[in-house]
Amino acid sequence: MALPSPPPEVAVDRSLDELAPVFRMKVDELLFRMKSKGHDPIIAESVRTNERQTYLYGFGREYDDGRGIVTHSKDADETWHHFGLAVDIISESKQWDASPRFWNDLGANAIALGLSWGGAWRSFKDLPHVQWGSPMRQSPSPRAARLLADGGLPAVWAEVGAT
Repeated sequence: MALPSPPPEVAVDRSLDELAPVFRMKVDELLFRMKSKGHDPIIAESVRTNERQTYLYGFGREYDDGRGIVTHSKDADETWHHFGLAVDIISESKQWDASPRFWNDLGANAIALGLSWGGAWRSFKDLPHVQWGSPMRQSPSPRAARLLADGGLPAVWAEVGAT
């Protein structure tokens, strides 16, 4: 049985204003480097609310538009987007259908800046995804949520050295 079409989209945040300070500087530099190579990068998504994460988690499970499952994280605190430590970058003209050169340059430049790129992950490939690098894990642990509850985003950012 086919799944129903998705409900109206939950708002997407594309702003860099709520990112960890040092991460934001590196994202700005990454965008600059991509543009200098002739690409047209844009932020597809930055900080993610729990409502947005729940909406994305529903794809391929409760509803679908042909994309299938788009995330394995049910709650926002299971992604670094929620903590201002991840962004998704796509091509403005090609969107998610950017050329292999675009994705390779995105990954190479992100890694050169000390960031982690989802296209290099072994468990699954997430080409647009860029997040703060070491010492962070691929996904947040419950400790990140505790730090957020106790000290806000600055406590999480300080823990990973992104302030």
